[in-house]
Amino acid sequence: MLKVTMRAAFAVTAVMSAVCAQPAMAAKEMNVYSFTAGNDGGFPRGGVIADGKGNLYGTTSSGGAGHSGVVYELTHEADGSYTQTTLYAFTGGNDGANPQAGLLRDAKGHLYGTTYAGGASGQGVVFELIPPKKGADTWKQKVLWTFSGGADGGQPTCSLIIDNVGNLYGTTDWGGSGVVGTVFKLSPPAAGTKAWTQTVLYNFTGNADGGEPYGRMLLGADGNLYGTTAGFGEFDYGNVFKLTANGTGGWDFSVLHSFAGGSDGEVPRDGLIQGPDGTLYGATAGFALSYGNVFSIQPDGSNYTVLWQVAGAQGFTGNGPWRALSMDAAGVLYGATYADGMSANGEVFSLKPPKAGQGAWTAKVLYAFPGGTDGEMAYTDVLVDKKGHLFGTTTGVAGQFGFFPGTVWRIKP
Repeated sequence: MLKVTMRAAFAVTAVMSAVCAQPAMAAKEMNVYSFTAGNDGGFPRGGVIADGKGNLYGTTSSGGAGHSGVVYELTHEADGSYTQTTLYAFTGGNDGANPQAGLLRDAKGHLYGTTYAGGASGQGVVFELIPPKKGADTWKQKVLWTFSGGADGGQPTCSLIIDNVGNLYGTTDWGGSGVVGTVFKLSPPAAGTKAWTQTVLYNFTGNADGGEPYGRMLLGADGNLYGTTAGFGEFDYGNVFKLTANGTGGWDFSVLHSFAGGSDGEVPRDGLIQGPDGTLYGATAGFALSYGNVFSIQPDGSNYTVLWQVAGAQGFTGNGPWRALSMDAAGVLYGATYADGMSANGEVFSLKPPKAGQGAWTAKVLYAFPGGTDGEMAYTDVLVDKKGHLFGTTTGVAGQFGFFPGTVWRIKP
């Protein structure tokens, strides 16, 4: 459970550069695919990635033949349409169940991801999907690590990152010596062996260091690792943290910023990205006192600045961005809010940097999801292709107002 304590007062040190976004006017949305929650899966909880041909890959948290989620491909056809193929359906057994995040694709076309549940201990797995050999059509799933929920962590909801020698990095929401999550590394098998090796780089304690790191890690240009925790910390609203390689094979932990709540930000649910000049960017989902925000911070923890606050038109706190931001070649940031907007079904927004680095960022709502078959709840990061098209997912809803198990969408600003 996320630990958040109400505080009567707190110090807000950030400067808000832009408050209200312009209304959505110019974007055109295309429903690339609507999930049925059958063999194609349903209720995606992460975004999509693309290969060099424009084909899209992602996961769903449920559905599939095993009712435990799938890995899917959307093939980009010559006429501009997309064809869905289920590459793998989780059984809910030792192979894992209920992936909560997107995928990583390496140079060979192999796909890597995590599941929140399943595995031998029911605490999730790290998996690899190997493309079929020539003349075959079946992808092979391989479990690289099964979490125990103990010292090695458990219940990951993160996407993975990879370094230049093939090590994978991620986080777990649970487990570790402090029971509130870990940062881990998975190293490829050594020569003559077949097993991957897991190393816990940091155990969160739930004190000032934070806890419950829901999001992906960032391998910075300086070789250090950066991330966020969704809970605990000095004010119980989460942290931005850094792991610095100490030259002896270990990593030293430091807190760059503790979220104080309200306009300062509260509860980041995914990781950070880094701009060409080294600046780090992230988002908070909001919680008890705010609707979420977008912020920047330097790698040494200085110059924490709120670039934009989600307006919260529907009055629901905690419905800002639940996934990481993206940046295009011009330095424009893109993201999606989970359940904000005119219909409380989420919005896609952009943040344009000021000229010459001076002044306020310009926020613009590119598209507000109306709900229903068009998509509800934008629990996604945003993929930006070379043509400036934006791609993402809606996780959907199932309840008294209907059964809509999510979509993949494309927006042309």
